Amino acid sequence: MAATIRIKEGLLKRLRESRHIPTEEVQARMIGVDRVTLRRIDRGATPSAAFMAGVVEAFGLGLGEAFDVVQVASLTSESSREAVAS
Repeated sequence: MAATIRIKEGLLKRLRESRHIPTEEVQARMIGVDRVTLRRIDRGATPSAAFMAGVVEAFGLGLGEAFDVVQVASLTSESSREAVAS
């Protein structure tokens, strides 16, 4: 299995609420991205290193406070296992 990084579920919304950030647009600017990128990451896309650094810097969080390492099934690995089993 392969691993990837995901932002902790609901974190961006909790930060907006607790820090009284009026909109996603303002939050995105604080992180250094556009709103489309913010929403894409919030929906589960893998964040870039720049996005992760922006979140850490903007909100004073550690990487482990903001992001999780999650296991994902690799299509290549599954295809290889199926080929070996055949």
